[in-house]
Amino acid sequence: MVEKNEERRQVGPLLAGGGTGFLLGILSGLGLARPTAAAPPEERLNYLISLLEQLLAADVTIIDWLTKISNALAALGLPGAPGLEVTVLTPWVAKEPETIYEEPIRAAGVFFSDHMANWTKGKRLMIKAESSLNQAVQIQAIGNVDNTPNLATDIGAPTPCPANGNASIGMAWDDWQPYIGVRITAPIAPVAGILTVRVVIQE
Repeated sequence: MVEKNEERRQVGPLLAGGGTGFLLGILSGLGLARPTAAAPPEERLNYLISLLEQLLAADVTIIDWLTKISNALAALGLPGAPGLEVTVLTPWVAKEPETIYEEPIRAAGVFFSDHMANWTKGKRLMIKAESSLNQAVQIQAIGNVDNTPNLATDIGAPTPCPANGNASIGMAWDDWQPYIGVRITAPIAPVAGILTVRVVIQE
């Protein structure tokens, strides 16, 4: 057990360098420090944690690491190693819809969403307004660097939402702002219905 611990510590210096030698050291060091198949689960888990910690300490991205492995294998002259392509898929996944406004408007005037949607890590965003109001309203997307509608700026033109209808606003790439909300304008006071505005963010 002591020998395994000493060997595991040798992997650290191998991860500190760069270039092909860096990966050749990793490939040999991993074999030396790797626990046996019969090793207790705790020992194997500690080994994996140690490797991840050393990769983080070396400030190496996964793509860089895989690319260097490809180059190291090519340097060793292994069959099929040259030209190995590293591909990392990052699927865009939509989050669950988030309600930012849901009120039975009963007066003419201007209203703001109850809160702003956090778009700091998102790629695309869609705003969906669903109205059972008996009067049409206008939906204006707004953005801000802070999580507040105060001093927010308009994004694009206002979108009409008809009485007992719905409307959608799709945010373009150049529309990105950290926090997104809406400003609602009701020219005529509705006497029935409710307005719901939801946001869907794709990350």
